[in-house]
Amino acid sequence: MNKAFIITGLLAALLLGACSKEYRNFSTLSRKGNLAEKDSAAFFFYKRGDYEKASYLFEELRGAYRGTERAKTMLYHFAYCKYHTNLFSIAAYYFEEYVKQYPTDALTSECSYMIAYCFYLESAPYNLDQSANRKAMSQFQLFVNNYPYHEKVEESNRLMTDLRERLARKEFEEAKLYYKVENYKAAVTALSAMIQTYPDSRYREEAQFLLFKSAVFLGDYSIADKQKNRYLDAIELYQRFVDKYPSSVYVKEAEEYYLKAKKSLGKLTAEAEKS
Repeated sequence: MNKAFIITGLLAALLLGACSKEYRNFSTLSRKGNLAEKDSAAFFFYKRGDYEKASYLFEELRGAYRGTERAKTMLYHFAYCKYHTNLFSIAAYYFEEYVKQYPTDALTSECSYMIAYCFYLESAPYNLDQSANRKAMSQFQLFVNNYPYHEKVEESNRLMTDLRERLARKEFEEAKLYYKVENYKAAVTALSAMIQTYPDSRYREEAQFLLFKSAVFLGDYSIADKQKNRYLDAIELYQRFVDKYPSSVYVKEAEEYYLKAKKSLGKLTAEAEKS
């Protein structure tokens, strides 16, 4: 048992020493080697996952190979070095450069997907700035349009759905805030816009319910000349809500506000008839 352990330890030490020597040799070549040697060193470090060293060499070799077919390979791996070191915006820039420089290349579709995916990885939660989310969605859509039969289309659609839900939630939460601070006119406008922009969102049901409630309250606080039409709008919104979500958890509460709106409308009608 001890003999086997010793032999295993010796083999591990020999392998480690060999690897260390190889690493030192390629490190030397990366600094002092000729073009072919630096090329080999770049891929040695890339395969080992040492993307910082590889990135430095690929960037240098891009310039050295400018105008040749090999420059394309350098750019492709340089972009992936940035991706693997979590520099996603920079990676997206270089993947996009690849697409622009080599629009008909076999790897262009992959790079087109990676542009979008890098922006997706940079995208923020719904409550933060959504500029990267919008860029990612735009790039995913461009990729799907250009390569409708690519193996990444299904994943792209899934990621676009995720991004769209974040944008929907951001608009929903902003609209909901108007409702909470009792700015019902703004709430009606914002909720209506959110529902129209994101008709398939998981937040639509609650948004449509709050839109109806906001419309009722807007009628309550409106001047007399506008109340009738606003209650009529609220009643129409109620009907749309119960037609679309007949089993909603909000139906019972919605019915209470519907009856309230109907009662208020009835009073207005009665007063108008008297005068």
